[in-house]
Amino acid sequence: MYIPVLDAIDKGTTITVGEGALYSILAIAMVFAILLIIIGVTYLVFKITGLFDLKKELDAAKKAKEGASVPAAPSGEVTIKDDDMMAAVLVATIDYRLTHKSDVRVVSVKEIN
Repeated sequence: MYIPVLDAIDKGTTITVGEGALYSILAIAMVFAILLIIIGVTYLVFKITGLFDLKKELDAAKKAKEGASVPAAPSGEVTIKDDDMMAAVLVATIDYRLTHKSDVRVVSVKEIN
């Protein structure tokens, strides 16, 4: 493709409209093919790095589940009687969440006098 165009330019011969259109379409197809190759390579790179991130998250979740012991949930609902008890429950759940890096569920609340 490349050589006939250069030969035509060097010799001063003319290229027909059909040949020019064919060369143009071929050049456009090559550009799109190269773009598709670049998109495919970047997609695969991001997919592979995403798999590594997913593996790290799964390992972290596995370690968190091994170390955490969930007590059996008592039957019935947790009743919070006043604002002080609500504040204590919130502080306890936030503290547990920050230290253990796992989901928190209130199982029971007991008021100490």
